Amino acid sequence: MIVGLALALGYWAYRPDYQVLFSDVAARDAAAMTAELDKMKTPYTLADGGTTVLVPRDLVYKTRLALMNKDVPLHGAVGFEVFNNADFGMTEFVQKVNYLRAIQGELTRTILAIDGIASARVHLAIPDQGLFKKATTKPKASVTLSMKRGQVLGTEQVAGIQRLVAASVPDIVSGDVTVLDQHGVALTRVNGDNETAPTSGEQLDAKRGTEEYLLKKVSAVLDQTFGPGEAIASVDVALNLDRGKLITEEVLPANGNAADQPVAGVVVRDRQTVREADSAAVGVAGSKPAAGGTTTTEFDYQVGRRVEQVAVASGTVKRMTVAVVVKKPLTEEQIDKLKEVVSLAVGFNGARGDAIVVNSMERLVGSAVPAATPALEAPAENPMQATRAAKPDAASANVVIGVLVALLVLVLLAFAATIVARRRAPRQVARLDGAQREQMLSDVRRWIAAPAEIHMHEVRK
Repeated sequence: MIVGLALALGYWAYRPDYQVLFSDVAARDAAAMTAELDKMKTPYTLADGGTTVLVPRDLVYKTRLALMNKDVPLHGAVGFEVFNNADFGMTEFVQKVNYLRAIQGELTRTILAIDGIASARVHLAIPDQGLFKKATTKPKASVTLSMKRGQVLGTEQVAGIQRLVAASVPDIVSGDVTVLDQHGVALTRVNGDNETAPTSGEQLDAKRGTEEYLLKKVSAVLDQTFGPGEAIASVDVALNLDRGKLITEEVLPANGNAADQPVAGVVVRDRQTVREADSAAVGVAGSKPAAGGTTTTEFDYQVGRRVEQVAVASGTVKRMTVAVVVKKPLTEEQIDKLKEVVSLAVGFNGARGDAIVVNSMERLVGSAVPAATPALEAPAENPMQATRAAKPDAASANVVIGVLVALLVLVLLAFAATIVARRRAPRQVARLDGAQREQMLSDVRRWIAAPAEIHMHEVRK
């Protein structure tokens, strides 16, 4: 036993101290790492179901740097290291396939750097084209993501992945990049064939963002004025989400022309043509043309033009409505001043149909009470109607009286039943007095002191 204990202590003292080399790795990545460690003749061990690779403590950093230098294909993808040992006899088709694999692998590694993503796959669909062959379809891409437990990608992150892929691959726009999660649910929004128009989801996000921004400004003003929770506000906006271009073309007047005069250009060419009636009469140089000849003069003018092209962005406010309710009572003057402050805070524009309503809780509640009062206090048109209206009240009174009588009868019956039950209950046995108890004790003692034979005789009897 002592020898075994000594051997166990020696093994525990001299065994190598293993430290984590890589943790939380996929099975495919762990297989690639262990295969490379076998080639390097580096001892290792696996833990946590094969998702953690451990090596001796003094070899952790050295082994990690060596693996990073060897371009181990992690996450099942290879990058541009596929061309490190390229064969000179490689065909053009193989080169295209390797280039496509390299692009997909590099995009996969970049996407995996985003927080919350456990694994990713990128697929590129690039049509084949050549010198005499033009592609008839547009290139597209798809990204499949597997999220870590409890992690969800936001709308902005999905849009960022789309833009990343579109910026990395030629001729791909962000609208042609589809992003899926591990459940096969599309994280991107489809908008048909129009790529420039915003999707319905983008329209809703833009509307919600604008309303939240304006509501925050109004709430800040109300909280500072009346105190937190003393006023509520609501903002609704209608956005113009159309995108387009506005082109304006204008003719510029020449220098020296007045603004009220018609636009005249600048002469850039002057041409004069002379035709004589009898061509044979022309003989002496410098002689005047014969009678009946024609002269044609042509002038070419050119005017300046100004062409202005403005890109109209989407998301402009088309109409806005604001509603404010204050708990404390307000006067008309205070309401008008509050309207002015709120209109300045949200950028009120009456020309586009904006509206602002400010009211106090007292007015809203008080305006509802008088509306029901006249109907209750309205007199009957004639005595017959008053009599008919009084009949239901009399009937209801009779019903109440009948219910009370029935309850009284039930109480009386319950009281009578209680009395009868008490009379029928069995009477308690009367207790013995002192003399009777002494007589009974003496009989018991005498019976105990009697011989056993008498007892047996009595039992047999």
